[in-house]
Amino acid sequence: MNYRNQMMGADQPELAQTISGDATFSAIADEVAHERKTQTMKSWYTYVLNDSIVGGQTLPFSITIEQGTDFKCCYLTASAFSYDGSEDSAFPIPNSGAVTWWAGRGLTVSITDTRAGRELTSGLVPFELFATPGYGLSFNRPFPLRYFFLRNTKIKFQIKNLDKSTRTHTFAIALHGFKYLTPGA
Repeated sequence: MNYRNQMMGADQPELAQTISGDATFSAIADEVAHERKTQTMKSWYTYVLNDSIVGGQTLPFSITIEQGTDFKCCYLTASAFSYDGSEDSAFPIPNSGAVTWWAGRGLTVSITDTRAGRELTSGLVPFELFATPGYGLSFNRPFPLRYFFLRNTKIKFQIKNLDKSTRTHTFAIALHGFKYLTPGA
């Protein structure tokens, strides 16, 4: 028995007659059957990149979408901090006269879909443009990043630490979305 017959109540003849006789109910049944079938081929997934970068460096980091799945990114969360256990890294907060030890002010990043050769940012942009507002350690507000990555794609994050000292900045970037299984893969 196929999904449509299950949803239209093929095992309950009177229900099937009611649904098939009404275009609205039939359309709803078709939509539900499609969603149930699609649901078996996709799942929610999060790709995470955690790493560190020393002051004055520019390094490439990457996340690879594995073979056999495509990934539809819905949003990105990120956070960074600079704390080496002995002293804080101070960066000014604009218009406040205060300083913070969060490292968002010291990092810039560019994002590239290497398979498509497409830059997703216009060069190096300040990390705090898409990182958690408030420069905290927790992921508070996701940044909408609607992009479809094909399987075997390497997502490159070129990160530059603007801090002049050799202090290490630790960061985390997470891509949240749907992983689509490729039939037969």
